[in-house]
Amino acid sequence: MLARLPRCAAIVAAVLLAANANALTGFSEEDSAQERAYESAFQALVSADACRGQSRRLTEDTHVAGTAASLAVADYIASEYASYGLTVTPYDYEVYLPFPEDVSVTLVSPAPAYEVVGREEPWAWDKDSFGEVIAGYNAYAPDGDVTAQLVYVNRGLPEDYDALAEMGVSVAGKVCIARYGESYRGVKAHVAGERGAAALLLYSDPADDGYMQGDVYPRGPQRPGDAIQRGTVKYIFVHASDPLTPGWASTPNADRLTRDEATDLPDIPVVPLSYNDAEPLLQAIAGPNVPDGWQGGLPFAYHVGPGPATVHVRVVSDHANRPIRNVIAMLPGTEYPDEWVILGNHHDAWTYGAADPSSGTAALLEVARCLGLLAEDGLAPKRTIVFASWDAEEFGILGSTEWAEDLADELQAKAVAYLNVDIAATGPSFGASAVPTLKRLIREVTRDVIDPATLGSIHDAWACRQDADEPRIGSLGSGSDHSPFLGHLGIASMSMGFHGPYGVYHAMQDNFYWMENFGDPGFRYHAAMAKLWGLIALRLANAEALPFDYAAYASELLEATDALDEDHPAALDEHAGITALRDALTRWATAADAIDDDAAPADIHLLERLLTSDAGLPRRPWFRHLIYAPGWRTGYAAVVFPGVRDALDAGDTAQLDSQLDILARACGRVADALEAATE
Repeated sequence: MLARLPRCAAIVAAVLLAANANALTGFSEEDSAQERAYESAFQALVSADACRGQSRRLTEDTHVAGTAASLAVADYIASEYASYGLTVTPYDYEVYLPFPEDVSVTLVSPAPAYEVVGREEPWAWDKDSFGEVIAGYNAYAPDGDVTAQLVYVNRGLPEDYDALAEMGVSVAGKVCIARYGESYRGVKAHVAGERGAAALLLYSDPADDGYMQGDVYPRGPQRPGDAIQRGTVKYIFVHASDPLTPGWASTPNADRLTRDEATDLPDIPVVPLSYNDAEPLLQAIAGPNVPDGWQGGLPFAYHVGPGPATVHVRVVSDHANRPIRNVIAMLPGTEYPDEWVILGNHHDAWTYGAADPSSGTAALLEVARCLGLLAEDGLAPKRTIVFASWDAEEFGILGSTEWAEDLADELQAKAVAYLNVDIAATGPSFGASAVPTLKRLIREVTRDVIDPATLGSIHDAWACRQDADEPRIGSLGSGSDHSPFLGHLGIASMSMGFHGPYGVYHAMQDNFYWMENFGDPGFRYHAAMAKLWGLIALRLANAEALPFDYAAYASELLEATDALDEDHPAALDEHAGITALRDALTRWATAADAIDDDAAPADIHLLERLLTSDAGLPRRPWFRHLIYAPGWRTGYAAVVFPGVRDALDAGDTAQLDSQLDILARACGRVADALEAATE
């Protein structure tokens, strides 16, 4: 294999082989040498300039899902994949995507009246700021026309409403205004509706991502006063499907629910505001001063109300099913073509999307380009590598979910792992979330890629920032395209990115100028992400024994069981279900420790499926994974043992008993499979 490499790549390969003489996890020593040479050749091809060129092309126009511009981006991506020698298939669906027609907020009293601008102002020097930028709105908020007093509710989370109630402040029938942050915006809409609010305004506070954090665009990376955080308020913690086709693909002739029948949509109008537009509204609120921790960054004391500020909120949307297009490209495996390693990123954006998602798209295209070139030279992966470019993620993870539902049986049979990158680069700080089986692999690969700033390994820079010998990797909840693969189908998944100050999230200013000047000057971290992504894919695609770490999985779940018991001692002390869960996890751990990493069973990647339930979680059956799901009050962040924790939060003892039994049985199935593999 080394003889086929370009000369420069062979030199790099030799250096790496000398520095990394130990066998790779899942490879023999001989195959480790060949794999390192393959990876070195790949890394030598990755180009920051190529990533920059893709970023410039992808951000030329705004490309909201459901528009001709988004379909044009999909077609461009398809043409790029085809030029790399990949087999390309578009998958088209028709999904419910409401667009804004009339979204307005007016302070009607006290005088003087103020009408919210609701859009970003163009810059004379920046042609991108004169494009067709969609109005500031929250997708899936219902139509409504409300006039009521205003109440400031801090972050808009349950504890904030509880604090207001203790102060004697009711939000019933009022318009609430909440700061973005600390939870998903859809959770804020859900909670406001539960507490009886008539409408909700969401705004970006300068204390969080504006001038209190540093220079604002165009002088710096932080949010300027007119920038609006658009975004969906779909309840992605209930399911990630098209709201009208939950659990089945939104093909043109598919059966559909009505909006009133959908279970994942808010029932009150919701509108996002810039902090320029929020300022006169907040300043007009009187009543008690805010509690400790509620003061934001605007230059006056915040009050909770209600009133005397009274606002008129109007939301009218164009409710229609619109076309979306996923693009799937395949690099066939030479030995195991029916085992798929899937790399995914979405291509739709709320505006120009230089960071979200085009930094990830540029990196994905670069991985595909370089692996395509190597395949032309005779270096092809043993397993099939799938490159997936999703549409309509911004509306609630729709494109990837429709494909996952459409091909559910095939994916459950063939998928080895799903590797997600949404935002590849907004700075130099690496972070990742994954199922425990993939965490060791992530750490190993980060040791083999250079950090562009430190010139050491990404692993060492990552560990240094965390002040830890072994950097922490989070758990997966929702918020990006891993959700249908792990949460619905039980496919081992991960997500990663490089992060930094990113004040232009979902705003017009998320453009090429921002990326080139603040997010990733030189596009070095785009290239670093392409290298990481490609190496993880190659390790999984070429391993003799898939490097899934089920011992680490058991260890994490035993710790999570202890934490569950400590959080709820009264309910769980000596509970038979907790005992059964610990017993199953202990058997799992023992069996996993007995398996040699280089002799893992060929179907070890299928064990993740055993941790799902056909019935799904109570109240949200689309989520079938029993170990990880987004929380009802976190939206994005993961909850471990969600069925059990939901039952404990609800005080439902019958559901608690049932969920503990289901969970223990699932973990027991994994233990049984691992024990059988050691016989």
